[in-house]
Amino acid sequence: MAVTALEHRGGFCKQKLGRLCRIWDIITREPKTPEGDPCVRFPGHIIRKPDPCIYSQFLLMQLKRPVTWDNPDVRILRGGVEQNTYNLTAGTDYTIDVTVHNSSRDKSADGTVVHVRWIEFGAGGQTRNPIATLSADVPIWPGTTSVTTNWRTPDTPGHYCIEIELVHPNDANPANNRGWNNTQVHAANSPVTRPIRIFNRYPKGCPPIKEGGGPYLRPERVFLGWGVLGALAGAYLHHYGPQTWGVFERVAAGALLGYVISVAIGLVSEWVYAWIKRRRKDRDGKRPPEPERIPCHLVEIDVDSYEFTDDVGKTFDTDTAFDDKAAVWPARVEPNPFMFADDEVYRDVELLVDAPDTPGPDGVFNVNVRQGGVPAGGVTVRITRGGT
Repeated sequence: MAVTALEHRGGFCKQKLGRLCRIWDIITREPKTPEGDPCVRFPGHIIRKPDPCIYSQFLLMQLKRPVTWDNPDVRILRGGVEQNTYNLTAGTDYTIDVTVHNSSRDKSADGTVVHVRWIEFGAGGQTRNPIATLSADVPIWPGTTSVTTNWRTPDTPGHYCIEIELVHPNDANPANNRGWNNTQVHAANSPVTRPIRIFNRYPKGCPPIKEGGGPYLRPERVFLGWGVLGALAGAYLHHYGPQTWGVFERVAAGALLGYVISVAIGLVSEWVYAWIKRRRKDRDGKRPPEPERIPCHLVEIDVDSYEFTDDVGKTFDTDTAFDDKAAVWPARVEPNPFMFADDEVYRDVELLVDAPDTPGPDGVFNVNVRQGGVPAGGVTVRITRGGT
């Protein structure tokens, strides 16, 4: 019987490449759907990961979305009545209720660790004080789980921010695991002036910045990329070695020789590539300009009246849930922007709101802070008015 070219190639592949051909067969030929179409099956633990999450202002700010610091997933209760993080009494027992979500539609987030901490009220606070570490089993989307803990406020009067951080060993997206509940309520008068403390994220100086212009080579690509590929090729071509040697000696020698040769080629290639990148010029014959750097001590603040609609499941409308909403009354922060001194730990700024004297609905103002262009935190101020 004549052997087709396909069968000949298949026999050569299985004889020479072994497991690589088996992997190729699995990917391209088996198994098949009931309709006969080829498909690829991967173990569930690879593609199905839980995604425990909470309303995360820091992720939303990075995505250029508006945020509120009155976290819809965090409640503080006393005797079953919801309280406000600004209006808490020193040395008093409260209950913190946290709602944990799971964005995965395939895998429940069992064993999610929930860290509950308090921070001094303000934006950018760096000192975390532990309250409790809880555990939550969260079903697949749109399921949620609530966990609670008791908390006795410090004996020293002050204002407090509650921080929630979720941890799971197999989390698909750890970026949505940290949220703050940082609000205060103030009765209206015209104008309303509220101090807000902004903490310096870098009181000991700016972190070092890796300068551009290089590197000349990328060692991880050379030694773990080029070198490994060369070693595999050398081991595969072991039959070209001295036949008086044993198979093991030929394979080892081939792998070592292939690794050394490939590393040498890789070093030269990576150096040439980096040199070309550094020498690349634009149409005017000049090197591309360095990206503009925002000073790490530069603080920029904006104020809006966005309010998050905490719907769940099919009722959640992503087209309207993150619509910007300008401040309902004239509002500004002074000073804004400003620069921290190198050794300055914090600075108090003033939120100025021209609140109406007449009765009416409350006004909500989100004060969002960025330091060095990076989200640093914020507060939500609710200004109440008499009547409705």
